Amino acid sequence: MNKHLQVVFEKPMNRKEFLGYIGAAIFAVIGVSGMIKALLHHSDSPSRSHTVAEGYGSTPYGGSTKS
Repeated sequence: MNKHLQVVFEKPMNRKEFLGYIGAAIFAVIGVSGMIKALLHHSDSPSRSHTVAEGYGSTPYGGSTKS
């Protein structure tokens, strides 16, 4: 890995190529960490059951009526 970085650092490049490398590196770091966070968040909740909340907003507009 160290050799690969050394080759990239020694490669002559213009500003556009340099910014492209930096952008790709930042995208790779953010993309990989985002993927890990998503997988860890998904494994935190083993079962997601649908629950109905009671209280404000749980009934139709105007309240419920009993007949």
